[in-house]
Amino acid sequence: MVTLGLDISTTCVGYAFTENKKILDMGFIDIKKFTTHKEKAFYVLTYINESSYIDKVEKVYVEDNLSGFAGGRTSQQVIVKLAKFNAVLCYVVEDTFDIEVKNVNPMTARKQAFGKARVKGVKAKDFVKRQIEELYDTKKWCKHTTRGNWDKRNIDAYDGLVMSLFEEKI
Repeated sequence: MVTLGLDISTTCVGYAFTENKKILDMGFIDIKKFTTHKEKAFYVLTYINESSYIDKVEKVYVEDNLSGFAGGRTSQQVIVKLAKFNAVLCYVVEDTFDIEVKNVNPMTARKQAFGKARVKGVKAKDFVKRQIEELYDTKKWCKHTTRGNWDKRNIDAYDGLVMSLFEEKI
């Protein structure tokens, strides 16, 4: 069973296709050049539809969009904008592929994937990066900047991977 995990933001969407905890494909989709939710959503849809794994996808998990905004680090407008885009993209994916998209709390997914959701004193993105790189060799999917540095948008792909590793308890 192939699972698609998505980490949705308004500028970049991380994605990962996995099967039995094995990475089939992962990466990020840069959507900052598009202005409307519709343009962004259809660009993402077109991108993932080109994957050879899309026809085998049985489950789609998306990082719950409001759980990362604790502590007042983000304005209401940004949260609302993200929630709107998240809803649009989830709707388009559900409608196109006829697969229910489920929102998952990232802490829940991390706890399931890594045995713990966080480490005190370590930022969430650093924790996820460290854990993923201990479990997988991700070199073939990670991109580098023109200066040869690890592209920070790879973390969105890692978050998408965490979502695709999630297994719903029935």
